[in-house]
Amino acid sequence: MAFYDDIPESREADEEKDGELHFFYKREERIKNAPKIVQDYYAGKMTPPKGLFKVLVATKFNRFMLLTVALCFVVVFFVNTFSNRPSLATAAGFELELDAFSYDESVYAQVKVHPLKKSLKDKNFPIDKYVEEKKKVVVDFSFVDADGENSAKTQKSAEFEKNAFFIRTNSPDYDIIEVAAQVNILGETIGLVSKVKRRE
Repeated sequence: MAFYDDIPESREADEEKDGELHFFYKREERIKNAPKIVQDYYAGKMTPPKGLFKVLVATKFNRFMLLTVALCFVVVFFVNTFSNRPSLATAAGFELELDAFSYDESVYAQVKVHPLKKSLKDKNFPIDKYVEEKKKVVVDFSFVDADGENSAKTQKSAEFEKNAFFIRTNSPDYDIIEVAAQVNILGETIGLVSKVKRRE
């Protein structure tokens, strides 16, 4: 005697005529005890909103999420637009940006100089004249250590170019945490400061 031989099997499908199964199912009975929202859905009373904006404001939760995303966008915009970035400045129609990082026991610093878009659109902006006359941008770099003292100073310069150009220098890393740069461009002096980024 094999295991489970004494358990009777029920094969109602074999007993049906023509091998058909009969299911006794009524939708009305099934959804009679369902929540009202389910009953309304099956009755066709609930139709999904059409259109992107209607979907975004269709429910209270959707409206809350839309408002949250909008507020985050506004905060990011204001922070980027109105935050004081001491490593960025404009002078004489040019944008100046100081960047400093530490790598392999040295600190590297650079000032990026490039004409502003609105300056390039101005027909009276004499960028070609600056390039032709080989005018220079002079930068005095100061490397500030953790004690707030200047551990090194150096002066670099570069001639104007039509596009963006860089003025670079480096110094041994004696716990330098900040780089300051005095940029002399076309008679204007601008001070820039950048924290030193650590790169492994």
